[in-house]
Order: sequence, then structure tokens, then C-alpha cells
Amino acid sequence: MPTMLAVEDLTQQAVRAFVYALNTRDGEIMHHTVHRGFSFTVKALRQSGGIKQLMSSEALLAVAAQSDDGLTLAGAMKYAPFTQTLPARWVFTTDGDDRVLSLTVDDQAELTDEQREEANGAVEELEKQATAAVYARVRDDDGRTHLPGTARRRKIGSVPYLHAWKPGALGAISWINTGTKLEDPEVFKSFASPESGDSVRKSASSRVDFRLSLVLGWDGDDYQKAVVTLDATSYFKDGTSILDFGTWIKEKHGLVDRAVPRVTGTLTLTGSDGVVISTEEITAKGVKPPYPMSFTREYALAGLPAGRYTVALTGAVKTGGFQFSGDDSTVDMDDRSITFDVGA
Repeated sequence: MPTMLAVEDLTQQAVRAFVYALNTRDGEIMHHTVHRGFSFTVKALRQSGGIKQLMSSEALLAVAAQSDDGLTLAGAMKYAPFTQTLPARWVFTTDGDDRVLSLTVDDQAELTDEQREEANGAVEELEKQATAAVYARVRDDDGRTHLPGTARRRKIGSVPYLHAWKPGALGAISWINTGTKLEDPEVFKSFASPESGDSVRKSASSRVDFRLSLVLGWDGDDYQKAVVTLDATSYFKDGTSILDFGTWIKEKHGLVDRAVPRVTGTLTLTGSDGVVISTEEITAKGVKPPYPMSFTREYALAGLPAGRYTVALTGAVKTGGFQFSGDDSTVDMDDRSITFDVGA
């Protein structure tokens, strides 16, 4: 049975606001929560200071219990320079205006094994939430927020470099130069499936050569985008034989619309967590002889978390094309996929 207390369960108003602001790294809320003369002491380190020092320590508290007056909390904490989670007791005092005046942290908290185990897990979750909360508040020069590791093309002088949205040397989140010079200002990376050349699939009298490709590049605002393209070519055989003799010829005849070569299939973009981001039925249809077939889809990546993504073409079929009487020009195509990394 869960034993941890949520922030909203804390009964003392100032303490509740204090813990929320600390755990979410929200300096603005903290500014309105503490008294101007606030001070804190961490007994184990014989360390004391003001609110700036406490916030910079990246302290976190998962609460397992509170006193009747709500001014003493017991639980587990993270506090630099400690890397491990520690049991702790936090004792608050407030002023007459119900702001936090002081905080004393000691290691005298008594937690059951169940509370200790759950508190450790709760602190780990608080770390993830705090990181997300900070990134959600900080904005770039254009007023936009970004996820950790978001990549962007930015110039130093006239030379484009890969930048990442992450904390810099002083801890402030901004666009940090990764040191990677973009030799091609438009194409960051390119991929193809198969890498060695076209995939070839055929029936007795019809053939399709095709390739799935992806270009990882930049949009007009210098954020990442992926452009996925399917290219396919239709062929027919100039004769039929059970020995598979004959020559494959690109489509050269003018065809009525229903006979024009086309590829249909499903194009799916999947994130690193296995969640489907986009899926659609696509059609690549030829226009005039030799009826090359092409389909392109552009994916904006600026709002997606950094990680590994996969774009896949599945269930693709080539239909249409020149055929002798009674022949079937349908060709089942093998599935193709490309895996690529988003972010810097």
C-alpha cells in the first residue's frame, strides 16, 4: 500500500508551496514563498545559506510523513554533492505572513523499509519531473520552449554548427554549440533502404525496383526535419517463359489511367518508446512513360524528444503497367525501414 505523501497532502500552506517550488525548480514560486531573510542549514554538511544556494543545490524531497502541525517532514532527499538518496527530516519555521523563514535539514528521519524503498523511487521520479519542468519553462530567443537535446542549425559567423538545447557551463539552459561543423548546410545525415541499391521484386511478367530514402535536415527556422521519399520504377517483360527468359523493359507504352503503374502501402513513423507518431496509407503513381513513381513525406521534428526513430514502409504493392493478355502485373514488395536519431 502506498505510503508517500503527495505535495497536495501537505497541510501547512507555506511548506506545501515550498516543497512544490523546490521539486519543480520553480524560482518564481519560491520567491513568493520564502521570507526575505530566509536561511537554511544542512547539519550533515555543516552548511548554511540562502534560497539561491538551496535552489542551486538541486535539492529534492519525497515526503513519507509530516508532523501534526505540518512544519516537520520526513522522507528521502537528493542534495548535492551527495549522489545517493538519503533519509532526511526537514524542519520549517514560518513568519507571521505564512512565509517560510528557515529550514533545518538533518538525517534523523526514521523510515520503515517500505517507506525507504518507495521514497527512493519517488526521488528518482521527482528528478525526471524537475528536469522536464525546467525545460518547459525556459524559452529560446524566439520565445519557444524545447525538449532536452533538441537539435538546431546555428551559424557562428558564416559557418553553420550543430547546437543542442541543454544546460551550459553555468547551468543555464540555452543553445549550446556541440562543436560539430555542418559540412553540408542542408543535409545533416542521409539514409536509404536498401543501402546497396534498389530492392527488386517481380512476378512472372512484371517487376518493380524501389528504394526508401530519408534525408535528415533543417527547416526554414533551422530546426530538424526528416524528408522521406519512396522512388519506384516499373518494368514489364518482353516475353514470357517458364524458364524466365526475356528482357525487362521500362514502361514505354501510353496507358489508360487504370493501368498506370502505382505503388500503395503504409508509411509509419515510430518513436524510440515504440509509440506510433504518424501512420498513413500512401500512393505513388506514375504520370507519363516510363511512369516513374515517387512519394515524399516531410516530418517536423522540433517538438519531438531526442531519441531513435524508425520510418517503415509496409504492405506495399505495385499494380498497373503494361501487360500481355491474361498476365497479372501485381507485385508484392518487401517491407523497408530506416532507423535514425533525432536530436544532438
